This record gives sequence, structure tokens and C-alpha cells, in this order.
Amino acid sequence: MSFAEPTPTESPLSSSLEQIAEIDRQIAVFEIQVKELKKKRDALEGVAVEELLAGRLDGVRVAGRSWRVEWVHSVNATGEKQDAILAAARTAGMEQQLIGVNTTRLKSVLKEMAKAAGKDVRTPWAEGTPFAGLVSEYVRPELRHLTNPSS
Repeated sequence: MSFAEPTPTESPLSSSLEQIAEIDRQIAVFEIQVKELKKKRDALEGVAVEELLAGRLDGVRVAGRSWRVEWVHSVNATGEKQDAILAAARTAGMEQQLIGVNTTRLKSVLKEMAKAAGKDVRTPWAEGTPFAGLVSEYVRPELRHLTNPSS
């Protein structure tokens, strides 16, 4: 493949390639701006979550949205603990719901168990179950919103 200087007959090609290069430059600028805006939004979200939790607020309506804090659980199970996790599922009577160790299904089983036990959503679901110590779990608050149709 050779790279030749454009000739007058290649004008549409040259023009197209120049426009593509310009669009790529613009996209790069916008991507930087988006990254900076996301960083700023994350910081503001942290402040909002802290304020909602400190004020013990279930939610607030601001800027045409209903805002609330939702507790998000992340569950991880390593392959080396698979046999122990399946044994814990048998102990908990959840063997049918947990065939194999799939973290999505495991998270669902833990959520069901926590709900049945009336656990606080802010606490780890595996805590106090046969799965305690077998799965790693991280619980974090996240800001959520719904758009109010009347706004």
C-alpha cells in the first residue's frame, strides 16, 4: 500500500479524510469534557448522598426529580470456594436455587434470604448466613432519581 499525495481527481477523498480527522479532534475534546463533568458529578453525588443520609431523608424533590439513596450490594465468590458455597447452599436449603456458583444467582439468593430475615438493606446479606466468610460483599449507597412527570 502506498501513500500518494492527493491529486485533483481525489478531491472528494481528500476532503472526506480531512473532515474525519477534524471530527476525531472534536470527539477527543468532547471526551475530555465528558470525563471532567463525570468527575464533578461523582463528587457532587457523594455530597448529596452524605446529606441525604445525615438528614435521615427518605427522599427529596429537586430539579424535577425525586432523589433517594439506594443501597447497592456487590457480591463476589472465588472459584476455590465453590464447593464450600454449594455446601452452604445445601445447609441453607437453597441448593435448588443455586446450581453451580454464578455470582448473579448467588446475589439473588442472598437477597431473598436477607429479605425473608427482615435484614436492614444497609448490611451485608451474607452476614449471619452459612455463606458468611465464603463470599466477599461490598455494600455502598448510590444516589438514584425518578423524573417527575408534572415538572
